[in-house]
Amino acid sequence: METINFTLDREKCIRCNACVKDCTRHIIHSNGGYPEIPAAEEKDCIRCQHCMAICPTGAISILGLLPENSLPVETVAPDAMSRFVRSRRTVRQYRKENVDRALIDKLLADTAHAPTGGNTCDLTFSVIDDRKEISRIVAALMDHLSKSTVELSDFMRNALEEYQRSGADEIFRDAPHLLIVSAGEKAYCGDADVVIAVSYFELLAQAHGLGTTWCYFLKFILNTFPELGCLFGISTERPFCPIAFGLPAIQYARTVQRDQAATIKTIKFDRDANA
Repeated sequence: METINFTLDREKCIRCNACVKDCTRHIIHSNGGYPEIPAAEEKDCIRCQHCMAICPTGAISILGLLPENSLPVETVAPDAMSRFVRSRRTVRQYRKENVDRALIDKLLADTAHAPTGGNTCDLTFSVIDDRKEISRIVAALMDHLSKSTVELSDFMRNALEEYQRSGADEIFRDAPHLLIVSAGEKAYCGDADVVIAVSYFELLAQAHGLGTTWCYFLKFILNTFPELGCLFGISTERPFCPIAFGLPAIQYARTVQRDQAATIKTIKFDRDANA
């Protein structure tokens, strides 16, 4: 078994036991006030790095990672965050140009910090980084639909007819890029993991001035024709979630108003109902 390299700098350690208390697997123990992980318990580490993150003096390193290479934690003003979330819009009009690959890589690296169940981190990010590839894939999808003997849903039939009539892309909305987040075999919360990651990506993309479109139309097509997963290098047998993105050709001026859009229920425990 590969060691997790839990290392303590005793000169920096103030023996606050914050790492001991925060360890979700309870494998960090205090030895004379100093934290340690017994070799026999290393296998239970989920590699969340919470011990390194919580240490106030940077005394802990783990997995070969040094605390000085981590970013300091900063908070976001609540009002600014509220306005940012409310400002999110689905973009369906894009500029006909690629996003810089360095920015895409930055977004994917940040998205890799999205939480996963049990910290499995078993996600794959499949990316189309060239808008010409999107055009080829749309053509391949429409060709498959046109030749299929399977009864098409209203959406697929309308998308095919519009493509044949005008060349319009009703799947990706002419976005130049696509991200598909898919979960691996180790992800026991895969259905949630992929949606959480795409949600993080969406907000990160917005912060960089990009637009996004959740591509559940593509998901419907791949669920109906799983053999088309090969076009994207994914297995449709595992959870996956697609999102299209690119530079928006439009700019929204204000938020919408839907504070009451969700049904809100206050939960109170009814002991009699549970009897």
